[in-house]
Amino acid sequence: MDNDFRQISVLPQLAKVLESIQLKLNRGDLKIKDNQHALTHGRSTVSALASITQNWFNKTENSRDGRMGVHALFIDFCKAFDLVDHGFLLRKLAKMNVSKSFWLWTRSFLEGRSQQVKLRGALSSIRPCLTGVPQGSVISPTLFNVHVDDLEDCIPSYLDINTHKYADDCTQDEVIPYGSTSNMQEVLDTINDWALRNKMKLNAKKTKDMWVCFKAAIPEPPSLKIGDNTIERVNTFKLLGLWINDTLKWNTHIEEITKKANKRLFYLRECRRANLPTKVGLTCYKTKLRPVLEYAAPIWGGLPQYLTDELESIQARSLKIIGLPSDSLQSLEQRRDNLAIREYKKIINDETHPCMQEIYLT
Repeated sequence: MDNDFRQISVLPQLAKVLESIQLKLNRGDLKIKDNQHALTHGRSTVSALASITQNWFNKTENSRDGRMGVHALFIDFCKAFDLVDHGFLLRKLAKMNVSKSFWLWTRSFLEGRSQQVKLRGALSSIRPCLTGVPQGSVISPTLFNVHVDDLEDCIPSYLDINTHKYADDCTQDEVIPYGSTSNMQEVLDTINDWALRNKMKLNAKKTKDMWVCFKAAIPEPPSLKIGDNTIERVNTFKLLGLWINDTLKWNTHIEEITKKANKRLFYLRECRRANLPTKVGLTCYKTKLRPVLEYAAPIWGGLPQYLTDELESIQARSLKIIGLPSDSLQSLEQRRDNLAIREYKKIINDETHPCMQEIYLT
């Protein structure tokens, strides 16, 4: 009985190893567009946010053609991973000219799956899973990237829309100069048609848009619609863990992360009450609090002094609870500068990085 249990418990780990091997062997054939930042080499949420926001700053503030407006659309799909049609996905894989053995392996991986629901001790009947990629598997995110890789191909090039993707998070934006109008409704209609053709569905309640403009002469675009549902226009939106404001200021984000970090001071107080060694409290700070204060720092790191001081006060308070002097660690501002430099080097060393067009090398 024990041997049977051990064999069963090893199976999920073995499956993940096999999936990882398949990905490594076939990565060269899985040519995903450069605007997809999820689970692709050299990309991350930070690279996605950089490619989105840097253009906004340039066009609304520092454009050589004068200030412009930016109309952004944050698209949300209903149960995105669960609605992937296996037939469509396999056809898209075939168009990528992946090897026959990998295509057959993927078909075997997707087909023949079933599901069962347990509620209050009662089991439902077993039903086949005809759609969806299994969540929690190694290869599923890559297969989803393949499925949505052609999403922006349906948008006419004359609309001049930028598309940024991180798995199922899709952001569209357009730059609107003085005298021009927004084409975003046409874009949204086109994406909705793509979703319907691919047996997916846009979530009208969670899809939002934002208008970023500091020039009163450029009128705000009309509200967007998905069918009969009007899309909510927001002043603040949490995109990939970063709070973005239509003023392009970071007050909301700093407020949110300081609130979250202050709650986590509880961990440090518990370490102190338990008389744990100082290094335990320090490790707790570095793993539980500081990552909250530094997430996506290369994007928002250039803060005014009063916001910088707000963040530094949390580190100082943390060190005091641990029992260390306030200068025991490098300041958060210095660390943000280092993180920004590291991200900049990643960009300039990657010719395919979407941010390359925003950086002017001298």
